Order: sequence, then structure tokens, then C-alpha cells
Amino acid sequence: MNLYFLGILAALVVFFAVGIGAGRMVKDTNDYYVSGRNAPTLLIVGSLIASFLSTGAFLGDTGEVYSGFFIGIVTVGVIQATGYIYGAGFFGRYIRRSEVTTLPEYFGRRFCSKRLRRLSAVILLVSVSAYLLSAIQGVSTLMGSITGYDYRLCAVIVWLAFTAFTIYSGSPGVLLTDTIMFLVFLAAALVAVPFLIRAGGGWFGGIEALARSDTMPGILSWAGNPDYLYPDGVSNTVWAVTYGIVWALVVAISPWQTSRYLMAKDEHVVLRSSVWSSMGVMVVTIALYFAAAFVRNINGGLPGSEAMIWAATHVLPPVIGMLLLIGISAAGISSASTFLSLIGFSVVNDILPDAGDDRKKLARSRWAMLAVSLVVLVLAYLNPPHIFLIMYFGGTVIAGAWSLVAFGSVWSRRLSRCGAYLGMLLGFLGCVGAKAVYALCGITPPVWADAFFIGIVLSVLFICAAVLIIYYKQLCEGYEDQPRFAIMQKVGMTAADIRRSVNSQLLTVFFLPLAGAALHMAFAFPMIRRMLLLFELHNTGLFIATALVSFAVLAVVYTLVYKATSNAYYRIVKGSV
Repeated sequence: MNLYFLGILAALVVFFAVGIGAGRMVKDTNDYYVSGRNAPTLLIVGSLIASFLSTGAFLGDTGEVYSGFFIGIVTVGVIQATGYIYGAGFFGRYIRRSEVTTLPEYFGRRFCSKRLRRLSAVILLVSVSAYLLSAIQGVSTLMGSITGYDYRLCAVIVWLAFTAFTIYSGSPGVLLTDTIMFLVFLAAALVAVPFLIRAGGGWFGGIEALARSDTMPGILSWAGNPDYLYPDGVSNTVWAVTYGIVWALVVAISPWQTSRYLMAKDEHVVLRSSVWSSMGVMVVTIALYFAAAFVRNINGGLPGSEAMIWAATHVLPPVIGMLLLIGISAAGISSASTFLSLIGFSVVNDILPDAGDDRKKLARSRWAMLAVSLVVLVLAYLNPPHIFLIMYFGGTVIAGAWSLVAFGSVWSRRLSRCGAYLGMLLGFLGCVGAKAVYALCGITPPVWADAFFIGIVLSVLFICAAVLIIYYKQLCEGYEDQPRFAIMQKVGMTAADIRRSVNSQLLTVFFLPLAGAALHMAFAFPMIRRMLLLFELHNTGLFIATALVSFAVLAVVYTLVYKATSNAYYRIVKGSV
């Protein structure tokens, strides 16, 4: 039994003890599900980051960087971190205000639909189970690599480590252990990364060595390794941006992220936590990506998923290497505990019939967690390949199915119960169906036919169909205002006055956001230009032209919608329809 395994085992024992201790605070389902809605900023930040940075980030993403997609994965890291900001501002603080216990319960209440509640719970079960599987796989693979023990034995040990305290303690244990684990892997990343950069040739020398790499030419190019996913660099770049958008949506609306806001003390904690989480994820992930790239300078012949494990055991000093491996293990365990608790809560609260009193509900939740964890353990025992792709599957499903309905539930009164249900259902079926067809047929789709896009397109189509129905219903209600304008015309209001009144109302609604977008783009452009210079992109004229064309297209769409709405409303209130 080596030093690294002893360190990981000791960490697991500590996490287990902390979780069991936290479980003693549980008195009812409110404590068990949402930690009494009294969690401070530190615990919310710790849990948000820990539940997001699983072994997929430490082993999967770093493996992709090591394999030659450095700039693409860095792009993903920057884009995905923004999801915390708009997720909290446009969705998270509103669900905290709703005081529900699960996200499916929120959808059910918002649209007064038990069907939608159960559907969202099923989608949660599928996506979160995929994440739970990838977390168990990641930690088990790590433990097997450093100990030489059979992977299946390690999977059982990992399963026992997180299942016991999660089932017993619920949300209080998950919040506390997540925060401790976050601090552990934050320390691990910040201490280990400088050592790896120095060993890889130093900051400037290492970058130069990467640029001249014979084993991986193009690792520092914008498109990365041209054989990464698609044969052309443009498609690889588009995929990276798409993947970043997917993960930004994941951190904005996914149940393992936004459920943390249900536990926050108040809405101010929600907003503060989102800012700190965004900065924390960006710092940790980018630091790890640079470290993984520099490992290639040291040893370019490793499987991507094993690069950081090899670096911890062969490059770093033993104590720091042990700390890094503990950090990777902590990342997986924290994510697994979060995923398992979400599954148990949602199965009992949103799928099964009401259990009645709190004691029965608590018992059901624990039995549900045990049952689901056993099923996932069996799947992990079989050790399906491609941890990265399993994690991507879970993220794509939740982003494609939930995102439009989640934001629409807050910001659109016209989103009907039928529209929300069809949008979520078709988004889910589009993602899962497309992935199933591609996997069974051995198809690598073009980037524009990614399952995420298919799910989003289907979701948009059905939501728009429902919105149009409501739109025409609202136009009919416009006839109710017609008598008021008729009276105003009798006392001297002219047709021109009516037109000006309509335009002044609609111009504010339509064009204030457009003006805000223009102002934001103007102030952000210098920063964007500096970021592009880091990637050796110097054509400022092209950047300006692209920005202006994008803004012009948006303005044209806004104008067309404005004109159609204005004319329809004017004809109604004037009495010419």
C-alpha cells in the first residue's frame, strides 16, 4: 500500500466522518432536502464548484488538452464559467424565491402541471445518473492506477465511501463535504500547477516547446489537433464554442447547480455565490489546462486521461503529488454525493406518490438513493469507455431539454403549459434520439448536426408554436382596448396620435435591449480584442466587421418583429380591423 493510496483513503475517511457528523443536524425533510434554506455564501460557492468540477474536469478535460485540443478546451472553460452569472441573475434567484425543494417541483408549480413535473424529474434522473456513472468511473480508475488494485474493487470502495454519508446526511452533509473537498482540490491545483509548469520548461520556454512539438503539431493553434473530432479546424472550433455554450447552460440551469440556490440563506447569497463560483471555476480549470499542456513537454506518450495521474506520481514531490490525487478524488466524490442526493430527492418528491409525513418521506428518499446507486454501481462495474463522452451526454441532455423552458418560465408569461411540456419533451427526445442513432450507426455527425443542436431546434420549434397560439389569443384581447381608444378619438385624439402612442410603447420594449446590446459590445470590444491577440489573431478590421454584421442581423430581426407587432396593434385599437 503506497503513500498516494493511503492519502486518498485517509481523505475518504475524513469526508465520511464529516458527512455523518453533519447528518445529525437533520430533523425533517426541509433540513434533508434544502439544508433548512440557511446556507451561507461559502458553503454555496464550495458546493457549486465541487459539484461541477468532477473527475471529468481533472481527468477528462485535461486529457483532451494533453491530446491536442488546448485552445478549444480553454475556450470552453472561459465560456462555461459565464453560466453562473446569468444563471443566477435570470433563473437562480427566482427559484430561490419560489421556496420549492426540487427543480421538477418548480416546473410543476410554475406551469400547474403534474405531467411536466414528472417529465422534468425523468430527465433529471437520466442526465444525473450519467454524471454519477462518470464520477464513479473517474475515481475508481484513479485509485486502480495508483494502487494496482482491480478497477471493480476500487469501484465498490468508492461507492461505499460516498453512498453511506450521502444517504444518512442529505443536503447538510453534501454541502459541508463539498466545501471541504473544494478547498482541498483548490489547494491541490494552485500548489501543483507551478511545479508542472517549471518541469515542462517554464512559462515561456514551455510554450515555445509546445509550439514546436513534433508529436502534436498544432496543439497551440486555434483549431487544435486537426484530427481531434473533425477533419477541419473550423468544425473543431465551432464544436468548442458549442460545447462551451452547452456547459454554460449546464451551470446556469442544471439541477446539480441550481439546486444549491434553494439552500441559500437569501437571494443576495445566490448572486454573491454566482460571482465567486464563476471566478473559481475559471481559475481552477484554466490552471489545470495549462498544467496538462506542459505535461506533454515532459512525456508525450501517455493516454490523455492518465496524464495528470502520471504527473502526480512521477513529476511532483510525493506530498504535493498526494495532495493533487486527493484533490482529484475529492472532486469525484463531491460530485457523486451531489448527484446521488438529487436523484433520491427527485424520485420521492416528484415521481412517486406523496408519502405523507416527514418520516416516511425521509425513509423513501434514502431507499431511493440506495436503489439508484446500486444500479449505477452495476454500470460502473462494467466500465463503459469514454468518461468524457458520458459526461458530455449528461450535459447535452439537460441543456437541450431544460434551458429554454427554464429561462422562459421566468421571463415569458406567454409560455404556456403545453408549450413548456412539448419544448422539454422534444428537446430531450431530440438529444437522446440523435445520440442513440449516431452511436448505433457509428456516425460522426457534422458539427451543425450535434445532438445538442437537434434538441434545441426541436425545443424552439414547439415552444414557438405554443407561443404563437398565445400570441393570437393576446391579439384578440386587444379588441378589449378598442372602446377606450374610440372614446379618446371622440375627444380629439387623431390617428397620428394613436400611431405615436403605439410606437412609443413598443419602441421602449423592443429597442432598449438593442441599445443595451450595442453599448455592451462597444465597451467589451477592447477586452475581446486583447483576448484574441493572445491567440495570434490580429485582424482588427475583420473583428469589427463581424461584430457589426452580427449586430445588424439582430437589429433587422428586431425591426421586423417590431413593425409586425406595431401594425397589428394599431389596426386593432384604431378600429380598422
